[in-house]
Order: sequence, then C-alpha cells, then structure tokens
Amino acid sequence: MPDEIKKILIVEDDDTMRKSLVDGLSKFNCKILEVGDGEKAVEVVMDNSPDLILLDIMLPKLDGFKVLERIRYYPDARIAQTKVIILSNLWSDKDILRAKALKIDDYLVKANTTLEEVFAKVKQLLQ
Repeated sequence: MPDEIKKILIVEDDDTMRKSLVDGLSKFNCKILEVGDGEKAVEVVMDNSPDLILLDIMLPKLDGFKVLERIRYYPDARIAQTKVIILSNLWSDKDILRAKALKIDDYLVKANTTLEEVFAKVKQLLQ
C-alpha cells in the first residue's frame, strides 16, 4: 500500500509569501491547502486534519496564537498533535516562548530564514 499523501496547510495573509510557499512545496508529493486568515485556518484544520501547518502569527480575524490554542486544546488527538511550524516576523523572546508553550515543532523568523530552509524543515518534519 503506498504512503498516504501528506497534507500541508499554509496559513499566511501575504499573498506573495503564500504563493512562494505553495510553489516551493508543490515539488513535495503532498496536498497543499492554503488560507489567508485565522478563522478559515481553524475551519480547514478541523475539516482536513493536515499533517503539518505553516502558521503565521499576524493574521486577520484570528491571530496565529489563537489558532494554535484552538488546535492544541481540540479534543481529537490527531488534530491536537498536528505538527506546526511558526513562520513569522515576530521574534521577541515573549512571542517565541508563548509559541513554544503551545508545543510548536519549530519557530522560523521570516526575515532570517530562506525559503529553502523552510522547505528543508518541512521535509524533515514530514518524514
């Protein structure tokens, strides 16, 4: 039986950044879901149970921390334990510690991370 195709959810409100992520991740054998706001992200997570989420923090409607809280406190363990990479331009210790307290898998600062580094981290976490 072949491996199940992995699902990656990209939660990014910047259209250019989201398109770059989608384009780069399209080389992976995976299904890519994409949304531009936090409320829609929660809906897509509940409906699709992705294997990995690339999550921005500064989002319209519901910020990334609130999205992460709703995922982590969800009663279904498959959703609550979803792998999450924060990809944000917020880099204060307070923000990073808050995200780590919500059991993220990694925290990448956009300004200090290349797309290739993001894709390498995604590949590592999906294996």
